[in-house]
Amino acid sequence: MRKTTKLRKLLERDEVLTLPGSYDALGARILQTAGFDAVYMSGNATSASMVGAPDIGLMTVTEVLWRAQRIAAAIDIPLVCDADTGYGNLHNVTRTVRDFETAGVAGIHIEDQITPKKCGSLPGVEIAPMEEVLVKLEAALRARKDPDFVIIARTDARNAGDFEEAIRRGKAFAELGVDLVYLEGLQSTEEIKEVARRLGDVPKYFSVLEWSPWTNIPIEEIKRLGFKVAMYSNSLNLILTKAMENFAKHLKEHGDTRGLVPLMAKLHEEYNYVLGLTEYTKLENQIVDRIRSGGKTS
Repeated sequence: MRKTTKLRKLLERDEVLTLPGSYDALGARILQTAGFDAVYMSGNATSASMVGAPDIGLMTVTEVLWRAQRIAAAIDIPLVCDADTGYGNLHNVTRTVRDFETAGVAGIHIEDQITPKKCGSLPGVEIAPMEEVLVKLEAALRARKDPDFVIIARTDARNAGDFEEAIRRGKAFAELGVDLVYLEGLQSTEEIKEVARRLGDVPKYFSVLEWSPWTNIPIEEIKRLGFKVAMYSNSLNLILTKAMENFAKHLKEHGDTRGLVPLMAKLHEEYNYVLGLTEYTKLENQIVDRIRSGGKTS
């Protein structure tokens, strides 16, 4: 079954799809091994990982696609990617959709910020005119060669200071026919409830941000409010950042890593297990044994 079809079927279930984020293939394999049904590639985390810079539109589509292809190839579950603003006008968006499809990605979200964009949690977010955004989303929907490829429309209107505009855009995106509507930057429990009420049965995408207590709510509550996806975009990256900082401080202070051993994955039982070393070794042994016995590999 294609990964796009797998994602479609996950979204058809009567439950919330938990979508944890990872910026690389190792993290994605860890999430898959833990039993998650799909993985998200965060633009914020990928920017930090690849160029060591904040999410202010510095990543090129080529860089993002390269990383997405590596992650998608490393896992058997669907990958959903942050595709920023689609990387240009309607023609760029058309190519963006097709390139992500070719990379093995199962779905993307496209946002309505101006270019260059910035992370929604940063100050100074600006949104593009509604008509321009709708044109790009229509281009994205038409560009799909695989009808199961999921198109998610994100609005940062609330981050730009206008809750009512966020609602208006969410409704317009749904009427256009996107698969999921994503209102980023909701500022209170009351706003979340209002989105749930006013968008009704529209398939909705929810972003969980640990530093915003009104979004860091149980999955049962997210389901009750009618959201189909609960995305934990940067959670793993923030945990890894703190772990790396602690490692650096410990090694600098103590001059060795002996005190950190209990915090480390065991090399073979955990680390190499996640990477699938057993499968690689099994294949190698099968091929070598067959050749040595005079057999054929085909």
